Amino acid sequence: MRPIDRRLQRGRITVPLALRLFLGMALLIALAVGAAVFVTYVQGREIAGQAVDKAVNTSAAVQREFEQRRLDQLQLAVRLIAADAGFVKYIADASGFGSLPGLGGEEAAPDTGSMRDLLLERQRDFGMDLAILLDANGDLLARTDQNESFAASLADDPLVAAALQSGTPISGYWRLGDRLYQAAIMPLARDQDLVGFLLVALSVSDTLSQSVAKVSGAEIAFWLPTDDGASLVASSLEPAAAAELGTLFAAHRGDWLPVVKTGGSLDHVPMRFSGQEWSARFVPAAAPGEGRLGSVAIMSSTEQITASYRAILNRVVLAGLASMVGAILLSILLARHILRPIGTMAEAAEAAAAGDYRTHVGTDRSDVLGRLARAFDKLLSDLREKNDMEGYVGQMARFLPEPAAEPVAAPVSMTPRMLPQREILALLEVEFRHLLGTVDRETDPVQRVDAHGGVHDLLLSIAASEEVDLERMDGARWRLAFAGPRRLHDAARVWATIMRDCRHLNLALPSGALIDGELVRAIGMHGRPDEAIALGTPIAHGDRLLCEAAPGQLLFTRATGEALKPTLGAGALVVAAGGYSGKNFYALADGALPPLCEETATTIVQRQVAAPKPVQRPAVSQSGPIVSGTILGGRYRVISQLGAGGMGIVYKAHDIELDDIVALKMLRPGMLVDQEQLERLKSEIKLARKITHPNVLRTFDFGDVDGRPYISMEYVRGLTLRYLLSEAKRVPYSAALRIARQLAAGLGAAHEVGVLHRDIKPENLILEANGNAKLMDFGIARPVRRSTPGQTEAGTFVGTPDYCSPEQLSGGEVDERADIYACGVLMSEMFCGGMPFAGANTMDIYQAQISDEPVRPSVLWPDIPAELEAVILRCVRSAREERYASAAELGLALSRLRS
Repeated sequence: MRPIDRRLQRGRITVPLALRLFLGMALLIALAVGAAVFVTYVQGREIAGQAVDKAVNTSAAVQREFEQRRLDQLQLAVRLIAADAGFVKYIADASGFGSLPGLGGEEAAPDTGSMRDLLLERQRDFGMDLAILLDANGDLLARTDQNESFAASLADDPLVAAALQSGTPISGYWRLGDRLYQAAIMPLARDQDLVGFLLVALSVSDTLSQSVAKVSGAEIAFWLPTDDGASLVASSLEPAAAAELGTLFAAHRGDWLPVVKTGGSLDHVPMRFSGQEWSARFVPAAAPGEGRLGSVAIMSSTEQITASYRAILNRVVLAGLASMVGAILLSILLARHILRPIGTMAEAAEAAAAGDYRTHVGTDRSDVLGRLARAFDKLLSDLREKNDMEGYVGQMARFLPEPAAEPVAAPVSMTPRMLPQREILALLEVEFRHLLGTVDRETDPVQRVDAHGGVHDLLLSIAASEEVDLERMDGARWRLAFAGPRRLHDAARVWATIMRDCRHLNLALPSGALIDGELVRAIGMHGRPDEAIALGTPIAHGDRLLCEAAPGQLLFTRATGEALKPTLGAGALVVAAGGYSGKNFYALADGALPPLCEETATTIVQRQVAAPKPVQRPAVSQSGPIVSGTILGGRYRVISQLGAGGMGIVYKAHDIELDDIVALKMLRPGMLVDQEQLERLKSEIKLARKITHPNVLRTFDFGDVDGRPYISMEYVRGLTLRYLLSEAKRVPYSAALRIARQLAAGLGAAHEVGVLHRDIKPENLILEANGNAKLMDFGIARPVRRSTPGQTEAGTFVGTPDYCSPEQLSGGEVDERADIYACGVLMSEMFCGGMPFAGANTMDIYQAQISDEPVRPSVLWPDIPAELEAVILRCVRSAREERYASAAELGLALSRLRS
């Protein structure tokens, strides 16, 4: 029985392998040629666009060059004329300057006719289009374009007014009625006395436009605003084309007229007139914002430029089609000549597809089939080795140090070596004056240095959580540097954080200074890695303000205060007298500190404490980061630093006792300020230790090494979900669905043993190399049902505001559904690239949650499956009884989705 008959008997017809190979090769060839044509098309359009932009830029440069040359010509002419003492004397005599009144008590009338004749003579000598004589007050004496000069004043004209005010030569664009000129005005003086002013001008005409167009290859059109629109005063176009351009301007009046009236700019403006496509740019005729002087339209024909690129594209298409036809014919011949039935290897291929690489084909043939069999055996051998190696490397990688790990010797706030560069920064300088007390024989040096170190640890923790630079200055001064458009607001917010933490820790309040401006900064220069250099006027302002500020007071310059008013409101600023000079400075009003938004997961946002608690600082033997190779407590050898967060610094360490690799989170000094907090954290970590699930990062132990509390955890080498979202705005659907299911599974395991996470966010989800997701950082977890409710103080919450449920933000009691809400927010960000609720601070987010509908995922991602959108929206319901009741129920809903 023939093979075709057997296929028919099995109820299906299969396509022969040779034909499938041919079709596959033809498809690949077509895709390759199509890709080449597409890339050529896209690249050609991009190059053509660049050529058009270059032509427009060249024309703009030529226009400015012509303008400057004409201005230079005008300036030279007016200076030469004004330098002619005979000319000035004649004008002074003709205008009656300095003469006594006649016998009738009246001043002699100026001889305007003779002055006009003299102006006409100078106009012809220097090739000017217009010359005007004005007296010292700006009143008209004579002008070359009128036979008789009527009494008039140009004192209100912007160009004349500037000359009257400054008494110096001025040149530039000048508008007279509906005409546009380039003009220069020069004061005329005789014996140190001002006789008047001479104004000479060259008209902006079609001749100028055509000269620019001839050199640059682009067309030029000058537009002047009028009462009811705009007027084309000069252009390089033919009259018919200029008329078409005027009609086109009227059709786009709404888009182009505001630019002309305001003297603004508009780039990449498409136009079609005179039977061609054009790309135009509107630029101010004079300085930006000089609306009365109008704009210049620079137009380049795109068709002329892109014609050559279209010809190249046509040739590429023809060559690609010819290549594709030849390749298809060649593939037919190869498929028929080379391919033969290879049924003897079918079982081996099916076993390999199922993951069994132990099959051995083996053959002694020397033809093509024998070579193919031997190659197949080698492929199976490679796959077996790869599979075994993956398991081995996966285990061994946990014991390897981090790539390029360096010993930790510098504070986390210090940046790597940075070459000198200019930066616009806001600098927050603080001084703890209680550390500067008189040093005498009764002063305990150790106690004084420890106090200084404690303050540095506090500022170091705040700087690390805010991801800003901290520089230690002389004495008891520190400086924090902020960049970006919100730098002043961020600096004021960090000042609020410092004040809050000082009050909470019963520390003396610092004095503060906030300045803003351009600096020259460098770090690690001259072979000194810890040295930071900052140069500029703001540094001097900061030193001065810090001397004037009282403890608990933040001063800033007038410019900084004006910049802060739109953010904090005018009521937040007061005027305070400096403590040293008594001069007035801007200061932050009491009770006007900005809200503490965008906190880390462990920051308490609203703290209500009836009375200050005694501070019990742990005996810290080494308050800064730990050097690689350090042995902690005789058990843990630090390998490298993995990162830093709000609660502390995380290290990769070798557990010598168990011969295993772990992650150690060393809590920052000041995080645990009393025994009650310490005991609470221990009890919550005991709960976290109960969670054993592939999608949960194991928490091992809580301890104290040399006075520093730590948490030991499972070490996983991978990437956080936040890192993936920072690289791509959202995660592909199939990968995100797998992560969401694993998150629900891990969270369900935590809930089963009675633990709430309370801080689910992309930073706390890590992905291993094999794609397995693990939920981590149970540092603020607590029991689902507590025997002693209310451990979190009234009016407070812990967590990250963007991911917190309404009941969590309001400081109320939370249950499993608070974690479900956070999962919904995380899924919205992961699948769709956006949040269901947004706000500038915690209160804005809370108000949006209770009063607004969430942003629908389909708005953020129009192609989202309807079933997935329903799951996300149910998770982020404001009323918790409307959410999924458990993580298991959420996981079941996710399991019904298919990628």
